[in-house]
Amino acid sequence: MSKKRYKAIDKRLITEGSQISFNLFLTNETKSAMSLFLQSDTAVDGNAKVKLREIETLYVSEEDEERYNAYVTQHLQSIAKSRDISTEHKARLVYAKAAEAVDAMFKNPDALENVKNVQPIVNNFIDIILHDNCAVESLMKITAHDYYTHTHSINVSIYTLSLGSFLGIEGNDLEVLGMAAILHDLGKSKIDYEIINKNGKLTDDEFAQMKKHPELGHEIALKLGIMDERILSGIRHHHEKIEGGGYPDNLKGDQISQFARIIGACDVFDALSTKRSYKDPMSSFESLLLMKQQMKGHLDMGIVDAFIKMLRKQEQGIS
Repeated sequence: MSKKRYKAIDKRLITEGSQISFNLFLTNETKSAMSLFLQSDTAVDGNAKVKLREIETLYVSEEDEERYNAYVTQHLQSIAKSRDISTEHKARLVYAKAAEAVDAMFKNPDALENVKNVQPIVNNFIDIILHDNCAVESLMKITAHDYYTHTHSINVSIYTLSLGSFLGIEGNDLEVLGMAAILHDLGKSKIDYEIINKNGKLTDDEFAQMKKHPELGHEIALKLGIMDERILSGIRHHHEKIEGGGYPDNLKGDQISQFARIIGACDVFDALSTKRSYKDPMSSFESLLLMKQQMKGHLDMGIVDAFIKMLRKQEQGIS
C-alpha cells in the first residue's frame, strides 16, 4: 500500500462559516505523523477559527486536493475581502483562478457558461482593489510579464478596473467595465494560432487577419446574448483612435465610448510593458512616456494622464 501524501495549505483560506468537503490535517508535536483537525462536511465555526491561530500549518491529503481547490474557487470573494491575507497573496490566488477561467473561455468562446465563469473573477479583482489602497501595486507585481492572449486579457482587466475605480466608476458600472476588459480580445479565439503567436512582425495579410478580431469578438458576444452596449463597444472599439483611422469602424473622439477608450489605453500599456517574442518589455515609466509622447492622436490623453496619476498615487502611498 502506497503511503498517503499531503499538501500544505494556507490556513487563512479556511474562512469562518464555510463548509468544507475535505479533511484537514495537522502534524503532531514531533511532526512525525498527521492527525485529523477537521473532518469533511464540517462547518468552520468560531472555535475552529480560534484553534487555527495556534496551528502553524494545515494539510489536505492528495486525494482531497481537487475538492480543496474547488473550495478556494467557491470562496474567492470572501478571501478577496479578508484582512488576514496579504493583498499580493490574494491577488496571486485570484489571478491563478482567472487564468483557468480565461483559458477555458478562449478554448470554447461560444459556450455561454465559459463567459459567465469570468464574471466572479472580475468581482474578485474589484473586491481586492476596493479593500486595499495599495492594491494596484500588488496586482501589477503579479501580472504575467510574457505576452499571451489569455494573460493579456487578465492584465488589461486589472489595469482597467484599477483605472476605472480611480476615475470614480463604481458599483455595477465597474463590474460591466471589468467584463468588457476581460472579453476585449475574445475575437482572437477565431484568428489563426500561428498569426496570434508569430515570432516577429506580421505580414500585411496577417495583420489584416488580426485586425478582424474586434468584429469577431463583437459577433461572438452578440451570439452569446450579451446586449450591454458598453461591453459590446469595449470589445469592438478598443482599437479605434481619437483622431480617427482606427478599426473596425473608423470612429473618432466622443464617438468612441468611455469604456472603449479606457480599455484601449490599458491594452496598449500591457502590450508595451510585457515581453514579446520580438521585443523586451518596457518599464511602466517608459511605457507611459511613449504613450504620452507618441500616441496623442491614438489614445485619450485625459485617460493616459489619469493612469499616470493613479500610479503616482500608489507610489506615494496616498490613501
